[in-house]
Amino acid sequence: MTGLLAWAVVSAAAQAAQVFHQPEPRPIVTADSDEWFRLGDAITFEGDFYYPAGPRVFFDGNVMVRTGFYRGVPLYADATLEPYSKVFVPVSGGLMQPYERRRAGELAGTTGSQAPSFPVAVAGEPAGEPAGARRMAPEAVGTAGRAAMRLPSAPAPAGVVVPPRDVIEVGEKPKGLNEIYVMYAGYRWKAAGMAVPLKEGQHIVIGEYRGYPVYADRDLGKDPRRIYLPSRAGYIAPYERVAVSTPRAPTHANTMRSPLRAIRG
Repeated sequence: MTGLLAWAVVSAAAQAAQVFHQPEPRPIVTADSDEWFRLGDAITFEGDFYYPAGPRVFFDGNVMVRTGFYRGVPLYADATLEPYSKVFVPVSGGLMQPYERRRAGELAGTTGSQAPSFPVAVAGEPAGEPAGARRMAPEAVGTAGRAAMRLPSAPAPAGVVVPPRDVIEVGEKPKGLNEIYVMYAGYRWKAAGMAVPLKEGQHIVIGEYRGYPVYADRDLGKDPRRIYLPSRAGYIAPYERVAVSTPRAPTHANTMRSPLRAIRG
């Protein structure tokens, strides 16, 4: 009888110690109607900028957990990925749009759990053989029929790295659809390079962008061609103003009526 009672107590304790995992509920609020989402703007989370990157994925409540909000829209993280590398924004149809943090600064040279969508910033690449130093095949010169060897061009000055043309340079700025834009003061601004240290004597606050200070170089005044937005602690990211193209006036050839129309008219 005592053994049976002890078994019952142990069995009850084991059942009480069991933990049941509850999947994360499917998000109700989506970002489809928000202007920042439609424009493809970057979002901020835990003091860093995250940029839209990669195709949309389906919501998975078994691995995705809610980690915060951005302008009223919930943000989710994938528990199987490196923390703070990606966040997911819910959209219609049960899909999630990934937003990725650029691997620069302290994360430069690393790749994380997955291959990054943006070029990884690196300190430098070893230079290959200069293109001008390659040997050329002999060719005929003049009418004497002799063959002459083309001499290599002068070497580059010391300290200047001349990469060969067939080398892929790592860390170049995103192009095309991957370019990052923000709207400020009625102009469109494009990301223009890596973040730089914030210097009190060099940079001044000229405005505000969605609650964040907008900086400019002190010597450029209040109407600069380049602004800076906070990137991480002590650093600001540069943005350049995009020139607005004006439509061309119609040419004389486009405004003339054809002789056939004039006769029929």
